[in-house]
Amino acid sequence: MKPYCEVIVSTILPAMRSLITNEMLKKYGLTQKQVADLVGLTQPAISQYSRESRGLETKILEKNPKIMRMIENLTKDIVSRRVSPKEIQSRFCEICKTIRENKLICSMHIDIYPAIAPASVCPDLGHEDKQ
Repeated sequence: MKPYCEVIVSTILPAMRSLITNEMLKKYGLTQKQVADLVGLTQPAISQYSRESRGLETKILEKNPKIMRMIENLTKDIVSRRVSPKEIQSRFCEICKTIRENKLICSMHIDIYPAIAPASVCPDLGHEDKQ
């Protein structure tokens, strides 16, 4: 069984981290070490995000302007140190909730775990697969 949250953890969270860390590197000109310190990851992890060997599903997020605004605002707040680690956690949850509400990864979930089709993918959101 692969719950929806497992898809988030294995694909979407790394994609979000990739977008955030790469924006910090490119837009804000931070070093990998500075980014690592700000986001609580290791410098080698930041290197993997910058080389695109982690967080490969960014296109799913980049297609949604609302999600991208949320990620860009979070990045800006992290860089300016306007958010605490607890607030960063909360904002990640908000982004994931928005991803789920917009049903951005339902088809990916079915691809990863075909046994759920044609059952409800997101019953708490009233989403039913089309048959």
